[in-house]
Amino acid sequence: MKNVLMSVIAITSMFIGNAAFAQEAPVCDGVISILRISNYVGTGTEEGLKEASSKHDAWYKSHGVTENKQIVIPLLQYDRVTDSFTKDSSRVSTLHLNSVVSAEAQEHQGDAAWDEFIALYNENTEISESVIACLPQSLFLK
Repeated sequence: MKNVLMSVIAITSMFIGNAAFAQEAPVCDGVISILRISNYVGTGTEEGLKEASSKHDAWYKSHGVTENKQIVIPLLQYDRVTDSFTKDSSRVSTLHLNSVVSAEAQEHQGDAAWDEFIALYNENTEISESVIACLPQSLFLK
């Protein structure tokens, strides 16, 4: 029993030490955000995705989370022959700025308003890749 207690104390102290170190040396000195690349599905459109994104923002605000934002970012294709850009008609990206604050409302996810904007996302796009990025603070300076 004494060995078990000592093992628990040793393991706990390792976690406490790691948490303290993580606080001293932050992983991100900017804004943690989620960048998603999605493929349009069926008759999905940028307008439909923007509607889902807007409802997503409204849901967070209605649950007291006001420090984050959903942004739809069209992807472009470059044509070397004409030296011009066109919108990518098959893919789009979204950026969930300051995504870590959204955890404050996590227990409310799955209500009717949540399900509504998730359905809109699914009617328009399917996520093909999702990455977490540390956006430099300098992007947000005026």
